Amino acid sequence: MTVTRFAPGPLGEPTPSGPGGRTDTAGLIDRFHHPATRALLASEGLTTTALERLLAGGLSVRVMRQDEVAARALPAFLVDALGLRAGDRALIRHSRLVTPERTVSINYVAAVAQPADENGLSDLRTPIGHGLLARGLSQRRRIMWAGTRTWPDGRACAARAYVMSIGDRPVCWIREAFDPAVVPAEHAMVWLPEPELRDEPEFRTTFGSEETPE
Repeated sequence: MTVTRFAPGPLGEPTPSGPGGRTDTAGLIDRFHHPATRALLASEGLTTTALERLLAGGLSVRVMRQDEVAARALPAFLVDALGLRAGDRALIRHSRLVTPERTVSINYVAAVAQPADENGLSDLRTPIGHGLLARGLSQRRRIMWAGTRTWPDGRACAARAYVMSIGDRPVCWIREAFDPAVVPAEHAMVWLPEPELRDEPEFRTTFGSEETPE
């Protein structure tokens, strides 16, 4: 089998393709060459513990930025996916899972703000997976997209996005990109670039000044 590389989009750009169901994402995941990569992207378990098994070591979180914004700042598909109402707030988090030597994943989280303290999504010191385990909370997730982005050093990297629910309540959208030295990003086939999906808040310019997180 010939392994080929796809020219991915940058990490700063939102993930391509529209939100899809389980059937849609299976084909996206199958395009990856390495079985460990396919297993991770398809996994509905905790990402933190899955990566720790691959590394045979522990991970900690480094939160780069965390803000609370009005729900109306989020793209409409995220408002719908998280069941947000006009007056609700959303927690926006940019973070990395790290070892002392390296960054293993780069993550973007859009969470329902009100229960974020209770379920640990707002904890600046603890990876989300560790926080859920410590609280005895079980989660389920719906994988919405899988594909390739660009790691900060220019290499292609595997990535995915999903909606996480606790109980019967969707609580967050998570987009993850993985260090290609840990999660190989090579593809087993070539395909055309996919439409872009913007999943980060957009702040409109009003009366000459830009709206910022409240």
